[in-house]
Amino acid sequence: MNELIRELIICLAAIGAGVILGNGAVYFFNRIPGKWLCDYGQEPDEELLHPTRQRLRSTPWKYVFTGMFIVIGIWLGMRDPIYCVAVLAAVWLLLELAVADIRYQIVPDQLVLLLVVTGCGFIPFHAGGPLSGLWGALAGFGVMLLIGVLGRLIYRKDTLGGGDIRLFGALGLCCGLDGILEVFVLTTLLSAGHFAYLLLRRRVKITERRPMVPYIALAAGIYLVLFHEIRYNIIIPF
Repeated sequence: MNELIRELIICLAAIGAGVILGNGAVYFFNRIPGKWLCDYGQEPDEELLHPTRQRLRSTPWKYVFTGMFIVIGIWLGMRDPIYCVAVLAAVWLLLELAVADIRYQIVPDQLVLLLVVTGCGFIPFHAGGPLSGLWGALAGFGVMLLIGVLGRLIYRKDTLGGGDIRLFGALGLCCGLDGILEVFVLTTLLSAGHFAYLLLRRRVKITERRPMVPYIALAAGIYLVLFHEIRYNIIIPF
């Protein structure tokens, strides 16, 4: 009976959190200060300062996001409520970052900094101990920086933005050393696979630069919700 009550409370909490986070994601993005969505040294245009329409449409996205957060909340909440809270916060920030990169090709440092703070909530869940997050941050930042430098040398142009590199460093705090390497591999597979599909459909050119944060966010979300849990037996695998 006590277990049933616990599960009911967790489900109700997950539904409430999902509604708040899903609607809040749309509300927050539509009210982000314009300067957050500009490069350093640039001033926001009239649309960013006083948008005549929503940056992100309320319908259908608030329903899509709400459903996603409810599913994550129930799935992880049944197993480890504390870990669930940390994941929900990280996924919410990754969602905001992905939308910003898609809509404005910008990775707001303010949101990356919040993700760094969120990474502290994952410290108890790193199998490698408290320092695993720090090593993960260094590895994530270093690997992406190296790729950015090599891309610059080979193609004579920026292939990775500074925001992408900083984001991977912040994600290293959340995922730990092993986790950030898995996120990197998964990001590479997702981005390469989608780009190949778009090339076959002739929707992009081979020299075209695509936003990377959506792939990073999706890869990190998959790792935090599924791979991390199964690996460290916080939940029972399928």
